[in-house]
Amino acid sequence: MTGLSELHKAHRESAEKYIYFLLAAAGAAIAFAVTQTQSATLTWIKLPLGLAVLCWGASFFCGCRQINQTANILQRNYQMLRVKAGEHPEFPNHPEAIAFIEKDLEAQVSKSGRWGLAQFRFLIAGAALYVLWHVFDMMARTPNVVAIWG
Repeated sequence: MTGLSELHKAHRESAEKYIYFLLAAAGAAIAFAVTQTQSATLTWIKLPLGLAVLCWGASFFCGCRQINQTANILQRNYQMLRVKAGEHPEFPNHPEAIAFIEKDLEAQVSKSGRWGLAQFRFLIAGAALYVLWHVFDMMARTPNVVAIWG
């Protein structure tokens, strides 16, 4: 293996670990929120918590889409290399075919990046909403605070 291919492999593995880390964090956050509210009643004060769980669910969905998109990109990249090498049974080594495949590949890479950014942003938004809910919940349990929340 050349140094460049080793670097590429290390980068890909690092990116995959990051995606899976964010998936695990979103799943753990949802599970934690569920355990924290097992005996809770439904009140307006829990709206930020419900929105947090929705954000974490969206983060998980985006992470799954990014993994799927990454697999598609790898497959398309492999097919492009086969076309360039003249080994693809359906497409000859033709500059126009290669240009079309490369353009499609770039579009898929861009799309994959958007899924990753959305995954991260939803995870952070969920965390912020969870903290907001926790503050509201503490206010509701504090004596002498006007009970307008629930």
